[in-house]
Amino acid sequence: MIPTFATVAFIVAGASMNVALPSASDVLADMAKQTIGLDTYEVPVTIHASIRKGILSIPVALGGERYFIAPDKEALQLGGVPAIAKAFSNIYASLGTPLTWPRTYDLKVVVPDHATPRPIYELRGTYKRASSVDHILLDVEAGTYDLIQVRWFYRNGATIVMTVQEDSVGTFRLPRVENVDVTFPGYRGHATIEYGAYAVNVAIPRSEFINQ
Repeated sequence: MIPTFATVAFIVAGASMNVALPSASDVLADMAKQTIGLDTYEVPVTIHASIRKGILSIPVALGGERYFIAPDKEALQLGGVPAIAKAFSNIYASLGTPLTWPRTYDLKVVVPDHATPRPIYELRGTYKRASSVDHILLDVEAGTYDLIQVRWFYRNGATIVMTVQEDSVGTFRLPRVENVDVTFPGYRGHATIEYGAYAVNVAIPRSEFINQ
């Protein structure tokens, strides 16, 4: 007997619903492989942002440096940052890395809550300590294990959405362009962050992370 189209569709649909998702630890382990041997980096950044408060739209152009010391020290140092734009510079100090996420969040892989042009793993994280953030969603491309999107959902309804384009830097995969959309009570903002030439495994003063 030749199965009908409806029968085949039912079998395929049933099989897809039963496909086991990988564990969060498996996804994080594959992500971490992209930066094996990376101890530090510093990289110049250029930011073009627009911040809207009420009827006012404030353009902001900034330059600075981003610093990283493995496994979890991240800082974005910007000169002359308007107080309303602090949310952009604070993102990196709070995000962490795949190596540190398990101690910050309770993580699990979930079915993505949105359509994507390529297969992804979506990790849902809730903070292990009291936080103003209800949860975080991390989208990881299934083929490359690049981090391509991060979304923060705050208890007061605020959100931050960051999309990431990663690129090869030597043997490492690191951000090249990021777009950040911030929606907070009272204002909204968008920023495009472009990265220059990375200097990897260089000495970085710990003072760069003060107040981060």
